[in-house]
Amino acid sequence: MSAAALTITAPAIIARARAVRGTRASAPSRGSAVVRRATMKGAPDTALSSANQITDDDVSSWEEIDRQIFNMCAKYAGDSSVNPRIMAATELGADKTYEALDDITVVEVYQAAYDGGLDECTTIIDTHLRMLAECIIQDDVELVRAVYDKFRRLPPLLQKSSLIATAAVAEAGLLFVKEEYELVEAMLRDEVGGDDVSEEAKMEYDKSKVIIDVMDRVIAVMHEEKGEVDGEIVSSMPSVAK
Repeated sequence: MSAAALTITAPAIIARARAVRGTRASAPSRGSAVVRRATMKGAPDTALSSANQITDDDVSSWEEIDRQIFNMCAKYAGDSSVNPRIMAATELGADKTYEALDDITVVEVYQAAYDGGLDECTTIIDTHLRMLAECIIQDDVELVRAVYDKFRRLPPLLQKSSLIATAAVAEAGLLFVKEEYELVEAMLRDEVGGDDVSEEAKMEYDKSKVIIDVMDRVIAVMHEEKGEVDGEIVSSMPSVAK
């Protein structure tokens, strides 16, 4: 896709993103159900709330992200190097959230950290996918640190258990989504190295690479935030019960 075409079809790109993100738009609101139904196994007397858990309000909505994408199209008109980031940001949406929720591994990670229904699992994965989309748009992952900073305002025990539980569920969901793009990247790797690669194949490859690379950076920050080094939590604080 040329830069000129991208500029002309920016509204179509947003329409595509909204169509994708409209998947299961009729799902019931999560909000108050989280507090009533979910508690952390690492702190069993603690019901989840906006104070001790990442919520929908901690990151931009999909509608706000659409506006950021539109502004990105206008800002970078003529710069084709930004096109893969634009397409990568439109690729993420509610459908990816619910695909992850259908994966047994993701559900098992959630159930290891929480008692209750899957409402909070939905919130965690969806907010992190929106966070990922914003990081792609900004080409920066500092947003992850800014969002996770809310845990610093909690008492030490609750801070650690909340952070580890959230990050574990989020990472499971992100890795599930990542698998799809790793497969695309692997399938197209040889083709894009050839002389006669199509523009469509090149864009699909570049888009997948953006999602994979930024997701790796987001997960790396999450590991830092919870004190994980080489797969181990390096801290004297208690962690979430397994």
